[in-house]
Amino acid sequence: MKKRYLVFIIIALQICFLSSMILFHQARLKTAKHILLETVPYDPRSIFRGHYVDLRYKISTLPVKLLRDVKLKDLKGAEELFVVLEKKDKYWQAKGIYKNEPKDKSAVFIRARTPNYYYYSRAQQKNIYLEYGIEAFFLNEIAAKDVEDAYRPLDWRQRQRLEKEAIEKLDEETKRIDKAGISQWIFDKWKKEFYFWVREGIITPQTRDILIKKYRDALEKIKKAKDVEPALKQEPIAVEVAVCKDGYAYPVKLLVDGKEYK
Repeated sequence: MKKRYLVFIIIALQICFLSSMILFHQARLKTAKHILLETVPYDPRSIFRGHYVDLRYKISTLPVKLLRDVKLKDLKGAEELFVVLEKKDKYWQAKGIYKNEPKDKSAVFIRARTPNYYYYSRAQQKNIYLEYGIEAFFLNEIAAKDVEDAYRPLDWRQRQRLEKEAIEKLDEETKRIDKAGISQWIFDKWKKEFYFWVREGIITPQTRDILIKKYRDALEKIKKAKDVEPALKQEPIAVEVAVCKDGYAYPVKLLVDGKEYK
């Protein structure tokens, strides 16, 4: 009988402990500052940790010039630092990197660490690499697939198809020049010939200028048509992060292509 009561007490204590942890975590999030960080995504899934988006933030790589109260040569692997942030437009960016916790109570800062394996011994190094403990955002299988598909790089077939569609929208003369395989290199060679023809009296300077303008304009149109990346640019993946007063951060929401994932 006593053993049964003991088991009930142990279970009750475990439930109380877990509940208190949840309430403590929720209380910290309520008083935390919610900010938006811009990220660069990669490797959206892991068979060991389930489905997640593995992220690198814009503030993960910062210029050494942002170091304030410590020098690069004095940093070691896995060293804790404090990155003070400021809001620019809708995203927050790094303003300074500190070895000591900022004393300014109004400052928004986030705790960071240098990588375990990294040694800051190179005098000419321009950037410092930091980790914040918020580099993974876990999702269900469907959401992880959506994020992966939204930012999957174009393969050569997709790129070729998009370039062909863009070229088909050009005028007939420009399409003829593209089909003939006339490149910028070939045009530069021809341009020299045009000047030679003028000197030889084969064409007039006016004709030369018309030819140069025609090919220059056509090649510029072709170049813009084949540059499919700008047309595919999306809003960067962003993470809403709850930053507590002590600098610890927790990812709250993932924003991808107009959708929110919690």
